[in-house]
Amino acid sequence: MRVFDLRTDYLTNPVAIQANFIWLGWKLDVCNGKNRNKMQSAYQILVASDSLLLFDDIGDLWDSGKVNSSQSQQILYKGRALVSRQHVYWKVRVWDENDQVTEWSAIANWAIGLEPVDWLASWISNREDDTPLEANVAPAPFFRKNIEVVKEIKNARVYICGLGFYEMYINGDRIGDQMLAPAVTNYDKRTIEHILYPYDDQSHKRILYNTFDVTSYLKKGKNCLGVILGNGWYNQRGRTVEGYMWYDTPRLLLQLEIVYQDGTMENIVSDESWKCAIGPLVSDNIFTGEVYDARKEMDGWSSVEYDDSLWQKAIKVRSPEGKLYPQTAPYDKVMQMYHPELKEQVNDSVYRFVLPKMIAGWAMLTVSGEAGDCIKLRFIGEEGIDFGQSDTYILKGNGEECWEPRFTWHTFREIEVISPKVALNAQSLIVKEIYTDVDETGTFVSSDTILNSIYRKYIHTQKINMHGSISSDCPHRERLAYTGDGQVLVESMLYAFDCTRFLYKWLDDIADAQNHMTGYVPHTAPFGGGGGGPAWGSAYVIMPWAYYHQYGDTILLSRHYDGMKHWIQYLGTRLDARGIVVKEEPNGWCLGDWCTPDKIELPESLVNTAYYYRVTDIMSKVARVLNRTEDTSYFDALAKQIKQNFNEVFWDEDENGYWESRQGANVFPLAFRLVPEDRKEKVLNTLLRQIESLGYHFDTGILATPLLLKVLTENNYGDVAYKLITQRSYPSFGHYITRDEYSCLWEDWHGNSSRCHPMFGSVVAWFYDTLLGIRYDSERPGMKHIIICPRPIGDLSFCKGSFRSLYGMVRSEWEVDGEQGFSVKVEIPANTTATLFIPKQYTEVMESGKCMEMKDNTLFLGSGVYHFIMK
Repeated sequence: MRVFDLRTDYLTNPVAIQANFIWLGWKLDVCNGKNRNKMQSAYQILVASDSLLLFDDIGDLWDSGKVNSSQSQQILYKGRALVSRQHVYWKVRVWDENDQVTEWSAIANWAIGLEPVDWLASWISNREDDTPLEANVAPAPFFRKNIEVVKEIKNARVYICGLGFYEMYINGDRIGDQMLAPAVTNYDKRTIEHILYPYDDQSHKRILYNTFDVTSYLKKGKNCLGVILGNGWYNQRGRTVEGYMWYDTPRLLLQLEIVYQDGTMENIVSDESWKCAIGPLVSDNIFTGEVYDARKEMDGWSSVEYDDSLWQKAIKVRSPEGKLYPQTAPYDKVMQMYHPELKEQVNDSVYRFVLPKMIAGWAMLTVSGEAGDCIKLRFIGEEGIDFGQSDTYILKGNGEECWEPRFTWHTFREIEVISPKVALNAQSLIVKEIYTDVDETGTFVSSDTILNSIYRKYIHTQKINMHGSISSDCPHRERLAYTGDGQVLVESMLYAFDCTRFLYKWLDDIADAQNHMTGYVPHTAPFGGGGGGPAWGSAYVIMPWAYYHQYGDTILLSRHYDGMKHWIQYLGTRLDARGIVVKEEPNGWCLGDWCTPDKIELPESLVNTAYYYRVTDIMSKVARVLNRTEDTSYFDALAKQIKQNFNEVFWDEDENGYWESRQGANVFPLAFRLVPEDRKEKVLNTLLRQIESLGYHFDTGILATPLLLKVLTENNYGDVAYKLITQRSYPSFGHYITRDEYSCLWEDWHGNSSRCHPMFGSVVAWFYDTLLGIRYDSERPGMKHIIICPRPIGDLSFCKGSFRSLYGMVRSEWEVDGEQGFSVKVEIPANTTATLFIPKQYTEVMESGKCMEMKDNTLFLGSGVYHFIMK
């Protein structure tokens, strides 16, 4: 075996993390799985203050010694206490199932970020906010400072936060490849006006800073530091339909720490010695775009030689209330580039460029013209409208000019360029696709074109809705991190993407946004408005529980336990005399299911009370995991009472169900185990009648749709679920999903709203856990033991897919062949085991020419690659 992919807090060589609860983990390579039943029996970790010590096998900070354990993830660092700025190096070796030791791994490292007391820098800006209640936007401020390095540099690091967004330069070179940084959070106090949904802001505040090694950018002698600030979410005044929810004017916090070869250290900090000016970026807003006047450019503004005598001094401004944390969530980056097709020139002034699919990002413009010539770019989505997205560029008239935005993003498939005086051609635009850099961990393909299209378009829709390490409802119209969308999507996200740090950050946002007086969890987090109901706030229980099952992370459950419990307590204050959840903050209005094909008729109180039971039932399990014995009894008793109340109010004996008219009325009780056992068959039959009466179409919304598929397959009606998901006539996925003119999932079944919403991608989890049959073991979470239960269904002839867990690749492939029978290939990563469930119709199982002995149609597998033939 070979030890590789060493991670600290799920990150590869992180440059700044917090000093508490440091997780270590690694993977094991066994020649691509050719060797079977490979397990780790023990490990040894060495952690050192200098990488040279590790070459001599010395761990001066921690030597774990030989630990007899198969654990290779989430191993808590137990060495000497670490301090801010400290650089740490580590390596690991393991012993296999035969007690044979491996070579030491390659050396990995991490560094500790700054503690609050270490910040010497001040928050600076170019202005105070003279019109805090007006939705006006000022030009972007530029900042610069010349410094002199008088000694030889050993290393240099910069810690920076620019609110809302920033770009940093040293001697004219841009620092880092991050875009739209730092990631969005609940930054600061604010005065909220004209809000659409009344909101009592009792949230916690948090600000993320970024860290970069800038040793190679500095030189002995004179150097120049430069920063541009954008409004971002901190000063978002472009879209006010949800209310006036900005915080304050843009501001900068920067601390450059230079360690010299002689061991001394120098700090260069943001303060009043910096200079600032207004330049060519006339306006910037994440919703409405940028206006850039190249005639106002300040050539060389971030170089030492630039004359800044006319620049003003920066001013100190108040510190935001948010506590500073290192950003460990992934950055937004340029993920792909396209040459759009020049589809047509409408007239002398209007050009139409098109892309093969909808993307989130912007266009880089290359043109030549006269000073003052103006070019406007409108960004149009598959809905046929622009949602107010546009950029304007004014030429300086100096040969070929190249420009792209900095502090906005658009979502579009078509660009209409209005250019009265400057001729364009097919090479005038390059499109850059930008979203959060989250690794794709899953694959799926089958013999059904509808399933394949749903999967591909979900992946694409999800990616372009990832900005600032949150998942938005849509990336153009609202761009808000709806908690309801998050809880229905979480299982799909956990299969398809590496969500270790992405969801860790978003769950912190939800925790921060919670009202810490009442326990109420708002419908968006970070809060930006938006409607919803208890199913939205219940994300704060459902998402950590799903995260725990996929990654086995008990620290995350402990971190959020009190807040999760507070949400249950809050729901207990929303009840009527019958014990039914009938209202929510702030005025009693709340949603049940959402985006059904027709008018929403399902009683909100039924859905909301079902979720009250669901999250209470989950909390009883969380309390057991964390050994909270008293709370376990409390949640068990509460769940029993909610179940009783629910059935007393909503059970309809005449209908043999909870409501005859809509599928969701019976889906929620079945999915959440609210139905007494003696009524279960009646409810299932009622649900089946409802489905049949609608010609095997969904009448469910974002909450009930994925649950309906699960309910059917769990109760041996998989063929009905397959018929629903592959239906081609409206309302269904099939009536639009295979059409090339639509590259994303829709907000609703009819497509009259946004055509870029990931929430119905919740069904992709069913592709993994049912069709591929890759599931976590609820008794042994974290994919250390894997359940493989491939399910031939409907007319599917094959299904292939994989999921990269914390331990390595998990693969399930199956094919139905009339002559060969049922062929199944599975891959189990080293240091894990699996249980393979054989469909009951198959009684003979062959592998490598040998007949396998089954027990209750199951096989226990060690790591390796297997190919089974079943007859």
